[in-house]
Amino acid sequence: MITLALPDFTDYALEIPGPGQVLAEAPRKLGDFFRDIFRMNLTNFRMFCPDESNSNRLNSIFEATKRCSMAEIVSIDDELGPDGRVMEVLSEHLCQGWLEGYLLTGRHGMWSSYEAFAQVVDSMTTQHAKWLEQCREYLWRRPLASLNVLLTSHAWRNDHNGFSHQATGYVVNALERRSEVIRVYYPPDSNCLLSVFDHCLRSRNYVNVVTCGKQPQLQWLNMDEALIIARKVHPHGSLQPTIMAMSRMLCWPAPEMCQPSKRARHRGCYKNMSRASRCASSMLST
Repeated sequence: MITLALPDFTDYALEIPGPGQVLAEAPRKLGDFFRDIFRMNLTNFRMFCPDESNSNRLNSIFEATKRCSMAEIVSIDDELGPDGRVMEVLSEHLCQGWLEGYLLTGRHGMWSSYEAFAQVVDSMTTQHAKWLEQCREYLWRRPLASLNVLLTSHAWRNDHNGFSHQATGYVVNALERRSEVIRVYYPPDSNCLLSVFDHCLRSRNYVNVVTCGKQPQLQWLNMDEALIIARKVHPHGSLQPTIMAMSRMLCWPAPEMCQPSKRARHRGCYKNMSRASRCASSMLST
């Protein structure tokens, strides 16, 4: 496998003077992070997106590369070129298929879409996860870069696209697979999103599903606090257990990682964002 060079994700931290004092679109800083990954990895990193890179607030990537197109470039085309490393076409099937094949060559990548639209590749995700499960039984197989998915326009906001973009079926389908191969993350804000995606890009032999809204929302944790939460949930310094709960990178369901008095609240975090916000505050204070 070709090594993926990664910048220090903490360099892209969003300045947060205090919880709830900043309104921002969480993926913006992640786009800056990806931009520099493109610059540091000229031949072994690609992004796949169903015509939604700008909509998903990842605009910064086009400072480093273009959308790939072998067709003739005309005046109305935007950021197109034959050497582009953003594969953008309105087909979730094609994007995931391209990414799966790209990973099998020993390289790295990710794809992003709206949460509701990602369901059209449920069966492809299931088959890839099943293949990863079987690969664990054969020691001669080399590690494979994880299949990383970013889902935006999620079901927990009803202020953009209304009911058409509210469906959590992709995550429901993913969670039917074994936790040894699929992990689901719900970072609540920009700094947590950076931390989670840095981990996902370093992981091997997983399907990582990261759900984080693209609309302006209150930001809660500065980078130091985001790292504190990660260390409290994962004391060995890595995001090892299976599921990160929706609001404050709380592990769910992994009660052995939680203090007994907080287990019930942490389970509730997966279903209730406001309750999860209080859980985060309690974890930071312990």
